This record gives sequence, structure tokens and C-alpha cells, in this order.
Amino acid sequence: MADMSRPASAVPWRTGIAGLAGFAAGLGCVAQMPSLPALACIVLVSSTGLPMWWLEWHRHRRVLPIVGAPCGPSRGLQERRKWRLRGLMAGAPLWLATLSLLPAADPYLISGFWGALAMLWPVLLAGLAVYVWRPSKTGPDGLELAGRWLSQRLHDQQIASGSFPWHVLRDHLIKAFFLPLMLAAAYGWAESADPWQTDTRLQWYYGGVALILLLDTTFATIGYLTTSPRLGAQVRSSNPDWLAWIVTLACYPPFFTWLQRSGFTYRDGIEWIDWLGISHVLIPLWGAAILALMAITALSTVVFGVRFSNLTHRGIVTHGPYRWTKHPAYLSKNVAWWLISVPFVSQAGAATALTHCAILLGMNLIYWARAKTEECHLGRDPAYREYAAWIARHGLLAHMLRPLRKRIHAYGTS
Repeated sequence: MADMSRPASAVPWRTGIAGLAGFAAGLGCVAQMPSLPALACIVLVSSTGLPMWWLEWHRHRRVLPIVGAPCGPSRGLQERRKWRLRGLMAGAPLWLATLSLLPAADPYLISGFWGALAMLWPVLLAGLAVYVWRPSKTGPDGLELAGRWLSQRLHDQQIASGSFPWHVLRDHLIKAFFLPLMLAAAYGWAESADPWQTDTRLQWYYGGVALILLLDTTFATIGYLTTSPRLGAQVRSSNPDWLAWIVTLACYPPFFTWLQRSGFTYRDGIEWIDWLGISHVLIPLWGAAILALMAITALSTVVFGVRFSNLTHRGIVTHGPYRWTKHPAYLSKNVAWWLISVPFVSQAGAATALTHCAILLGMNLIYWARAKTEECHLGRDPAYREYAAWIARHGLLAHMLRPLRKRIHAYGTS
């Protein structure tokens, strides 16, 4: 099957490219600004997001997907406004509870989120007012569904609690957890304008790490900010599997922090630079390999445009790194950890090094479980099954195994 038969991507290339151009322009603006991390973070998110939002709105403005149930001619504007307001009231405790949990492991974990919010609260209030006052032309969706259920329950006590749209709160729990984390991370990397320059010979490496992680977290922040059906970026479904939640949350603070405190750590302070030494001949090659793997991880986020999100299905992406494997971010990230932390090297001896290797293998196994639970969730969509079948025939592993298969076939027919 020719490469042209590859399944179409839900997000076109031009969306990610427009975001990259906006990110570069934002970096140019930030470089001329005083050292204000919150403002720099806001500028980068805005400059990166605006061109992508415009492109996606222009692409979807004539074909708005119908989300949820049609509101019908008997549903007035005032009634839908009440639904949205009550939906916000239903979602507020969930957001407050999540924002209280996140600093449990580290009081400064989402300090960058609060720093950005301190500058953006007028915009947030205006956005909430527009959300309530201007319901979408599609049917009720998101928190409006929760508000509709609450309104109906007020008038009819016989309505079953089982009919409550729990998937809506699940969608918002994902956003309430990951949006502060990603925005705070972007804030932190925006603050690192002069990152760790302990030796000018390694400035290219540390600067590259900071830039790549800033790019990755900026696009991730935009993904969690953008769930509007007007942009085709709505959550089609969130993963209901409890195992998927466990293995995903285990990779992020505060849960990963708690794991580390309990002994689940694969390093003792030695990293690849300490192992090789500043002047080692392999330094440029080893550092370049790490940056290349990190770049693949970031590019795997960029190609989602405004749709990146954990634990959700928001459209199948088939280009960029996803042209070669179903999980390029997980694969590149896990290989990079081995190169960065060199767990096979330890000051405490071979036994400790083996323990560190086993723990990092355990971390790799968690990501393997994440990949499998994602495939199970996305596999309910025929588009993903078509993409998975295409990767099985034309992906990176298929290309690597093809010569071996030819040899086996030639041996069998000889």
C-alpha cells in the first residue's frame, strides 16, 4: 500500500506550523521585554495560540459539529443561560478541590499558574461572562449538560441520579488537573531565560533543553485551554478506564513526587555529563542525541495543534512523528531518560546501579501501560483502527523488520 493511502489527520500540518511561527514571534517579543515570567508566559501562549485558533475557526466555521443534544425550538436563550450558570456552579467545587490537591506535594508546584492568573483574572471573568451570555449554536455541551440536569432535577425530583452527565465532570477534572501543571511549567521555562549556564561549553545543550521544554509546555497549555466545538477541538470522549487514570497520573506530580519519596527513583545525582566529563569527546554526540529525542517529544505535541490532551480523544493525528509510530512521544521520552540519567552508573556500586535500572524499566513499563490503555480507548473509533492497521504495515517497526522478513521468506522458498 502506498504512503498516499495513509489515513487523513484530524489536524492539518499548517496548524502546527502556524503555531511554531507564532511561538518564534513570541520569543522575539519576550527577548525584548523585562524579566517578567508571567507576562512572558502569557505572550508566548497568546502568540502561539492565536494563529492556530484562527486557522481552526476558519476551517470549522461552516461545519460546526453538533455536540450533545439539540436544544430544540422550545428552549429559549434565557433557559440555556441558566443551564450554563448552574453548570459552572457544579464544576467549581471540582476545580477548587483539584487546585487544592496539586500543591500537596510541593507548595510551589503551580505557583506559576497563580502568577499568570493574577494578570489574567479580568480576561477570565470576561470569558466566563461570554460563556454564560452567548450559548453556542450547537446543542448543549460540556458543563451546560450538567446545568440542564440540575435544572430538570429542581422541577422533577424523580429524575434518576444515574442520568447525570458524569463524563462532563470527568472531562473537566482532566482540564483542572493538567492545565495548571502545564501553564506553571511553561511559566517556569519562560523564567529560565538564562538556563543553568555553569559552563559556556554546554550552553548549547542547556539552552536547547529549556527551549524545547518551553515549546512543549506552551503547546500543551494551549491544548488544555482549547476545547471549543467552534474550533473542532471539543472532547469527543475521555477515557473511563480507571487503570488509564492510574498509570497516567503516576507520571505527573504530585503523584510521581510521592512515588519518588517512597523510593521509586532511578538516579543518585549522577547524570550523563558527570559520567562523561565536560571535555569528553562524546559530549556533543550524546547531548545532540538527547536534544533530538526531546525534540521528537515536543514535535509530537506540536502536531496536535490546539487539541493536545491526556486521557481524551479529540481527533486522530497521523502525520509528523505519528507517521512512524503510534506513540512517538512516549518512545522518545523513555529513551531520553536512559541517556540523561545513565542509571547504570552509580557511586554506590553495581547493586545500586542495577536497582536504578530496574526502577527505570518500571517507569518504562508504566508508559507502556499508558500506551495500551490509550489504544483501548481510541480503538473504539474506526478512524484510529484504520490508522493502527496502517502503522502496522508502514510504521517504523515494519520498515525495520521488512529486510528480516524478506530473508526469512527467501530462506523458506529456497
